[in-house]
Amino acid sequence: MEKPLSDFGIQEPTWLLWNSTLVFLAIGIFLNAYTALRFYFKKRRYRYPLKVLLIVSSFSLFFTATIPMDYELFHRIPAFLFFFTYNLFVFSFGLFRSFQQIRAGVLSIFIGLAMTFSLLLLLPFKSYGVFEIVYFALILLWNIHFLFTRMKEEGMKSNKEGFLKFFQ
Repeated sequence: MEKPLSDFGIQEPTWLLWNSTLVFLAIGIFLNAYTALRFYFKKRRYRYPLKVLLIVSSFSLFFTATIPMDYELFHRIPAFLFFFTYNLFVFSFGLFRSFQQIRAGVLSIFIGLAMTFSLLLLLPFKSYGVFEIVYFALILLWNIHFLFTRMKEEGMKSNKEGFLKFFQ
């Protein structure tokens, strides 16, 4: 894998699918993390910096998807901002949760550190591709974990039956 994954965004057969997938991923990440912020943080002093990081990272991923790689600098700046701010968001999310309860923030801190250490994959491989795959796998792992955890906790509070209890 010699080229970054963003190369799919300029190849003729895959550009529309790739770019629309990144746009939907940016929207999904934002919605999941934003609802997690409201669920896990009641104090504004924790929510506000996390919201700023989340908004910057979501817009950066959106712009990374919509600006083709042909415009190198204009594509790389939002890509860098996404990788930096989302990593900082996940780590800060765990750090702020650990202020309330140590065990609660360990997973986010660990995944935030793993995202940072996934940069080391740039050393043995010639491209960003392997790093990007590992990074997005960690993003999906973090988001799926918090989605299901939040659904389970909200479901316990609900008096409705079935899957509809998550959509109140």
